[in-house]
Amino acid sequence: MPGKEENEPLHIPNNTQPEHSPEENIPLKDNETINAHQEIDNMEVHHHAHHEHGKKNWRSYFWEFLMLFLAVFSGFLAENQREHYIENKRERKYIEALIQDLKADTTSLEDYIQVRTKKRTYLDSLVLLLSTGQYKKMGNETYFFARQVYNASPFVSTDGTMQQLKNAGNLRLIHGKAVTDSILSYDQTVRALYEWDEVDTRIKTSFREIGGTVFSAAEFYKTIDSDMTFLRPTTNPQIITDDPAIINNVSFQIQYLSTVTLGNLLRAKRLKKRAINLISLLKQEYDLK
Repeated sequence: MPGKEENEPLHIPNNTQPEHSPEENIPLKDNETINAHQEIDNMEVHHHAHHEHGKKNWRSYFWEFLMLFLAVFSGFLAENQREHYIENKRERKYIEALIQDLKADTTSLEDYIQVRTKKRTYLDSLVLLLSTGQYKKMGNETYFFARQVYNASPFVSTDGTMQQLKNAGNLRLIHGKAVTDSILSYDQTVRALYEWDEVDTRIKTSFREIGGTVFSAAEFYKTIDSDMTFLRPTTNPQIITDDPAIINNVSFQIQYLSTVTLGNLLRAKRLKKRAINLISLLKQEYDLK
């Protein structure tokens, strides 16, 4: 007799699937690790592929360097050309202004030459009158000639452009050595005339100090009017001394002044000639009319 246990049916569960799938049995931490490794592998593959694709050889670097160099060099040339153009315009303006200054100088020098030509004649005549005693008969001429001692102002150059060229460093803009040398030579000649005009002024000062020992102040005052025009007396005024030593001392000063006047006259003529030649040179070099 079978046992009770054998007669009871076997109980088989309807759901034969495992309680958890294989994937669910893998811990979450392990899944993250696997995904991270996969991403790293993908990145390495991509990196190697990109690296192989973008690899440069020495020719690539050379052409990049050459293009960069050409770009920088082209910019330098353009800027240099622009500066050169601006400096050329400035140079031309200075030259044009200098020509106008030189023309003004030639006009001033012509007046300077004419005045000193007459002055020297007057001074020589005065020495002759005093040294020969003719001043007694020719008192009108004696006082008129004596007034000429103070005639003639120093030469003043129109040198605004010259000063800008020299003091502001703009002389470097002048491209021709011959032009630069001529400009500096002219300026040096102007300075020399300035110095000799100062000598002329010192002699006139000396004459002023001793002139009162020979000439009457009242009569001397009558030889100039309110417009600073020199007048020739008409009353035959006389000098106030017959002392030969005093007369000789005054005559010596007048004779010395006459010599300096002649020297300045010759210097002015040379300076005028230099000015004319410099104008011609500048017009030729810069194609100016």
